[in-house]
Amino acid sequence: RGGGAARGRGGAAARGGGGGTADPQRCGLIRTPADISEVFAFHLDRILGLNRTLPTVARTIAFIRGGLPRPVVLWDASLPMTDNVTHSTVRLNWKSYQESLKQKCWVHGKVPKSDWSCSEIHHHEWCKLALFDFLLQIYNRLDRNCCGFRPRKEDFCVQTGLKLKCDNQDSIDLAHIIQRAQDRRHLVFIDNKAYFDRSEDNLNFKVLEGITEFPESAISVLKNGHLRERLLQSLFLDELFWESQGGRKGIEKLIDVIERRATIFLTYVNARGFKVLRMNE
Repeated sequence: RGGGAARGRGGAAARGGGGGTADPQRCGLIRTPADISEVFAFHLDRILGLNRTLPTVARTIAFIRGGLPRPVVLWDASLPMTDNVTHSTVRLNWKSYQESLKQKCWVHGKVPKSDWSCSEIHHHEWCKLALFDFLLQIYNRLDRNCCGFRPRKEDFCVQTGLKLKCDNQDSIDLAHIIQRAQDRRHLVFIDNKAYFDRSEDNLNFKVLEGITEFPESAISVLKNGHLRERLLQSLFLDELFWESQGGRKGIEKLIDVIERRATIFLTYVNARGFKVLRMNE
């Protein structure tokens, strides 16, 4: 419980001790205190067996005023630069994304046809992303305009006016869709700020739209009754995050939210007869 280092967006770096040049393998992106839920997202990702987020820990940064805990995300030099509009390595709008889902791109190694709207991303990656984003109610990837729920006035989509542009949803670009340069079939989940305060009558089901298959490893964790225990054990290892949420009582409240959403999600999957598959390719 402890240790680590950080590299800020502006290039400032905190290192784990000593002088000299920062080791790229020991640097991280410093996020804002408002993004602290990214720590929870990292632990949930690992417990569900998705393994798509970058390691994330809570830290107080000595050279930043305020002293509030911030998430620090391990720097991954293999991630390529992204465009300034969608912060993605692949450009997809909602229409082309939905069309690609119908084709189940790259499943069983089948090479897509040129008119299938497929990107280089394997179909199962979208299944994992949709599940993850629903449980945490992350909207900035698959529904950046907040067309699938009622956002708060402080949400980014309201502040920037994107919520007002839901009339033609087919043309809305996906955002924060990231692949490694040497591994174009798989996604890396970044910017994983979670929303625990969204009421159950305002959950964003749009992030699940078009997905009819889900990963067996994650579904089994949601079903077997051990999600709470495993999250408690995992989150306890990040002492600063644990304490920042009010200790075990506060952590339990966060897990309560995820468990309720998991129940809603499983009901959704069962009612539609969606498939649960091994997705370990």
